[in-house]
Amino acid sequence: MSTSTSTSTFPPNPKPNHIIILGAGITALQTAVYLQRAGYSTTIVAEHTPGDESGLYTSPWAGAQWRSHAGEDEREEQEWDRETYEEWMGTVRRGEGGRSGLGIVPSTNYWSSPTAPLPWWHNLVEYFHVLSPFQCLPPTQSAVSFSTICINVPLHLQYLLASFHTAGGKLVKARLPTDTGFSGALKAAAALAKDASFGEVCCFINATGLGAKTLVPDAGMFPVKGQTVLVRGEAKSATTLVDGDRYVIPRPGSGTTILGGTREKGDWDTSVDDTTTKAILEGCKVLAPELLGKDGEFEVLSVQCGLRPAREGGARVEGEILEGGEKVVHSYGHAGAGYQNAVGCARKVVRLVKELKEQEDQVSGKARL
Repeated sequence: MSTSTSTSTFPPNPKPNHIIILGAGITALQTAVYLQRAGYSTTIVAEHTPGDESGLYTSPWAGAQWRSHAGEDEREEQEWDRETYEEWMGTVRRGEGGRSGLGIVPSTNYWSSPTAPLPWWHNLVEYFHVLSPFQCLPPTQSAVSFSTICINVPLHLQYLLASFHTAGGKLVKARLPTDTGFSGALKAAAALAKDASFGEVCCFINATGLGAKTLVPDAGMFPVKGQTVLVRGEAKSATTLVDGDRYVIPRPGSGTTILGGTREKGDWDTSVDDTTTKAILEGCKVLAPELLGKDGEFEVLSVQCGLRPAREGGARVEGEILEGGEKVVHSYGHAGAGYQNAVGCARKVVRLVKELKEQEDQVSGKARL
C-alpha cells in the first residue's frame, strides 16, 4: 500500500526554452504544468479550452475517477497510473483537494463472474479487499473495494489552467490548418504563439487527441463514444459494474454525480440517444439508491456525449524530429484513460523533451568539430 504525499519536482532547466503545446485537454494541461516546473516557457495553442462545450473536446465530459484500464502486460501504462494515483492522493492529503477538484472516495467494482480478478494495482491502492458473494449487488457474484480518487472535472481543468497561467504560461485560442501538412500546422502554431520574451520555439507537444487523426495524420485514431448523465446529489461512493458498462462517479464538492455509460467504438455522432439515457438511469438505480427522489427517480441535470480519443496499438507517447527539423513529442490516443494516465504520462513527456534537446546538442557539437 502506497501513501506517498511528496510533490514530484524536476531539476530546473538552466536555459528556459519556449515549448508550444497543441491542445488543452487533461493530457495537454497536465503536461504544460510539468514543463513549467522543469523550467520551460510554455504556450498552449488550442481550439477548445476549459469552459468550452464540444463533443470533440472530450476532457470536460469525463466522469472521472481513478480506475486503471492498463492490462497485466502494459507496464508503462501501469506506471503512469501508479504515479497519478500517488500524486493525487498526496494533493488531497496536503489539503488541496477542494481547489483542485480531487477527492478520496470509497469505490467498489463488481463482476458477474463468480471470482473477482486480482488487479495489478491491488497493492497500490489504499484499503483494497475482496468482498464476499454475500456483499455483492444482485446479479453480480464478485467484487473488490478500495479507496479511489474522484475528480470534479470542470474544476480540475480550471485548476490546471490557473496553475499554468500563474506560472507565466500563455494561451492562444485558434484552430490549426489541416491542409498544410503537419509541419505547416506547426509553423502556423509558432506564428500564433510568437513571443519575444519566450524566445524561439525549441519543441512542440502534440496533445491533440482525436485531432491527430487529420493533423499528423494518424490513421490509427478512432473515437469511442460515451454518453453519460449528470444528476443532482453526490453519491456516497464510486461504483462500477465492470462487465456491464454501468458506473456511478460522484464529483467532489459539486453536489452532482455522473452516471454512465456507453463505449461505442468508431461512432462519431455526438448527439444524445434518449433510449440510452433511460437505460443508464434505470441501470444505475441499484448503484446509488441514495440519490433517488421520493418518486424513485434521479433528478437529471444534463445528458452529454463525448468522443474518447482511442488509437490502434494504444497511446502514442514518443519524440520525433521532422524533416524540417521541428522537434515534436507526441502524447495522444489515451482513450478513456486520460485522467489516470495524466501525471505519469506528463512526466514522460518532460523526459522526452530533454532527450530531444540533448540529441540536438550532440548533433550540433559534432557539426562544430
